Amino acid sequence: MNNKNEEHSFKPTWDKMELVEKSTTSDDSVCIVSDMTKNQKKDWSEIIKYSDYGDSYHDMSFFNHMQRISSNQFVQISYTYKKSFIFAKDDKNKTNSDLENDGDRLVSIKLQTYDINSKKVIMDRELLNENLIKNRRALLTAGMENTIISKSQEKKRPVIIIPFCSDSEHCSPFVDGIDEKSEILGRIEKRCFRGGRFDKCMDIKTLRKLLKQNGVDTKGVMCIYNIVDYNDINLMIKTENLPASNASLYKSYPKLKKYIGKKGKIARFYLKGLKNSDELVSYFLPEGQKVSYGDGIKVELDDGKKAKINSLDEYLANRVYEEDISNSMFSIPDNERLSADLFDFK
Repeated sequence: MNNKNEEHSFKPTWDKMELVEKSTTSDDSVCIVSDMTKNQKKDWSEIIKYSDYGDSYHDMSFFNHMQRISSNQFVQISYTYKKSFIFAKDDKNKTNSDLENDGDRLVSIKLQTYDINSKKVIMDRELLNENLIKNRRALLTAGMENTIISKSQEKKRPVIIIPFCSDSEHCSPFVDGIDEKSEILGRIEKRCFRGGRFDKCMDIKTLRKLLKQNGVDTKGVMCIYNIVDYNDINLMIKTENLPASNASLYKSYPKLKKYIGKKGKIARFYLKGLKNSDELVSYFLPEGQKVSYGDGIKVELDDGKKAKINSLDEYLANRVYEEDISNSMFSIPDNERLSADLFDFK
């Protein structure tokens, strides 16, 4: 069969951001509004379904590969690849070598830093180099939608994490360090964080129940706890599902009001400094209205027992922690998160 290659790419989306608004309140949060992509529209319902089951799904395509590294700065991964027109059927007997030679292959990985105050790109680096090219499996594009930048837990440098499957049964991420010259190094570690929760926040499944109790249409809302980036929580709301104009959300983001009821757009919130999950729910309520727990929110505790909680304090008091759960699953110190100094390449 003849092979034909064609270039494809995921390009930076800075010019597609319609609104970039920093919170007017004391928290260090940012709201960005842009059009939803075709893939985001297609995948939204499926990912919301996972949220209802309690999974903290971290699909970077919903953030356009944008990650926050300081109060004012974001980094973004973009990439270009050669698309193969080979349509081979699945074969369980394929070897690793066969898999490495199938599929699309990366030809460029760009890393940019954008400053929202100056509204311009302040750093632009190519990450693909000879070290990375030697690892053929890492160049397969199957996992690029979920590629993220994280912080090395061993050395003070960022790492690029590219999910890939080495065979039909075993999946693991490609994790590689980025040195001070923005060059990819050899694989330096296997540990990386994709989600979590915090001491003063309830789990995602319970949070969604509480939002529903307070009249929020959760089919248009997605929330993920973030223990990689500068911010603590990623909140996404379809603009057609934004709350009424008297909601406390607009005290923090007054310019967001003009998007109420508009379809086809997404408001992404990079939240830093919220006290607890009740404060997040109060965004959707009129200013001054208290969060309602109704006649109790049904929860399943960490030990498998069922309970009803009537307040966040009651939830926190009844939550059971396994002894072997790492402290990294809860409040994450700032020195373990992404920060702008990690991207001060020479």
